[in-house]
Amino acid sequence: MIYDVLVIGAGVAGLTAAHKLRALLPNASLLVLEASGRVGGRTLTEKVKVCPEDERNTNTEEEDKFDLGGQWVASGQRHVIDLLSQLDLSTFPQYTTGLKVMQLGGDTVRTYSSDIPSLGSLWALIQLQWFIWKAERLAGGTSILDPGNSHHAHQLEGETVHSFLHKSVSNVAVIQAIDVACKAAFGTDASRISLLYFLAYANAAGGVMKLFEAKRDAAQEARVKGGTQQISHILAERIGIQNLIFNQPVVEVQQSTEDGDTVTIVTKNGARYVARRVILSTPPNQLIKIKFDPPLPPYKRLACENLPMGHLTKFIVVYRKAFWREKGYSGEIVSNGGGPLGDVGGVTCGPLSVCYDATTHSGTPAIVGFIAGRQGIEWHNKTKEEREQGVIKGLCTMLGEEARQYVTYIEKIWSDEPYVGGCPVGFGVPGVTYTLPHLRLPFLRLHFAGTETATEWTGYISGAVQSGERAALEVTHALHPGTLTKEQLRGTCHDAFSLPQLGVTSWKDSRTLSDLFFVAVVVVVVIVAVVVARW
Repeated sequence: MIYDVLVIGAGVAGLTAAHKLRALLPNASLLVLEASGRVGGRTLTEKVKVCPEDERNTNTEEEDKFDLGGQWVASGQRHVIDLLSQLDLSTFPQYTTGLKVMQLGGDTVRTYSSDIPSLGSLWALIQLQWFIWKAERLAGGTSILDPGNSHHAHQLEGETVHSFLHKSVSNVAVIQAIDVACKAAFGTDASRISLLYFLAYANAAGGVMKLFEAKRDAAQEARVKGGTQQISHILAERIGIQNLIFNQPVVEVQQSTEDGDTVTIVTKNGARYVARRVILSTPPNQLIKIKFDPPLPPYKRLACENLPMGHLTKFIVVYRKAFWREKGYSGEIVSNGGGPLGDVGGVTCGPLSVCYDATTHSGTPAIVGFIAGRQGIEWHNKTKEEREQGVIKGLCTMLGEEARQYVTYIEKIWSDEPYVGGCPVGFGVPGVTYTLPHLRLPFLRLHFAGTETATEWTGYISGAVQSGERAALEVTHALHPGTLTKEQLRGTCHDAFSLPQLGVTSWKDSRTLSDLFFVAVVVVVVIVAVVVARW
């Protein structure tokens, strides 16, 4: 049988593409191939026992659902918000009431209640605001569609976030704050992330601070009642579960050169599937493991080779009561990990980086956190018991000894997940940002989706939704030209504005009087804000 469309990958991007195609081309023959045995991709919602062993009812053990993969959405993420509405799924706000806890620039633990972090000195706050302003200014001038063609690309192409940070600030606490933020957002250290990629990524979210905050329109604003994997489960049901085949990792993609009409997909078990068009929603780091005949274009392959996946372990600690709320804490933690743990060798610091209140909509108290970047790699080499003990010790340091009275600890090491290889996103390394637009461009009869190809909220669930919708529109136009309007094709490969532009304009970065004036304004604003907050 020759299908009209094959979709590779049953994550949010792939299933969104299939769902959109069902709406656009209801009579088209469609099949989704998934490498693993489940839907969801980088979303994973698991049932967890939430009652202490000695209090469990032997007939009906109490359980609740927690997200071990992507979990947050924001009101400004229009693609995922629209999809949630279509699927009759609702959200609830991330809990942020109370004191936030911070451990940066040493082992000292500080608390703060406003948007102004407690970094130990006024000079540190001034340096942080200066960095944020510079980063926001540069991000606003970085092309989302083609970052390598931005007016400042020539100057910044070889920079990492780390090198740029060190040129802007000297305070250790500020440097660690940005590094910890990068670990949570990208799963890796600031020293590995291309500055241009970071700026484009931030611009796609509406600004740098949108990536790191839990406020309205920011990345950690809200959660989905019942978990985000529901998105994929419901999409699969609406597509028709009979149109999905699991445990079918693709090893080869053959595009015929004789008739120029079909694509043959070969899976690991030797099965062959033929289609007129194929949408690949495979993560870039996994895409390069597939044999393509003819080979992928050089730009596309180079982009995939230089988008390694973040190394992130996500953990959930379930409690009988939200003791941190009772003590006036929000559950938000930012930590450099503290010093080395004497009872665990081979690690430079504790496992904590960023944590949030993970209490479910039904009221089960919990803390969620990340072990990422170098910390993630170091602690990956330890046993689950050692990681669990390290996490609990860190929570005790930050929130108090009550943290030892937990019910359950669960974790997900995403770098161990077959056919994903990491989380939360593939991050760009320096020197190759000019290749990034080619990630989303079709190649003959192949189309590409996945959150890394998104131009709005890249790296997030909403980005996955946008990319799936775009790929579906491209395929619809390819199979039935003229059925879609120019407006519907905006943002696809049929929109000239969204294609890579030739030539890069160099940019001279000179500090002007306006920059110096802004520094003065920052100093005044920070001083006033600190005085008001303390008053």
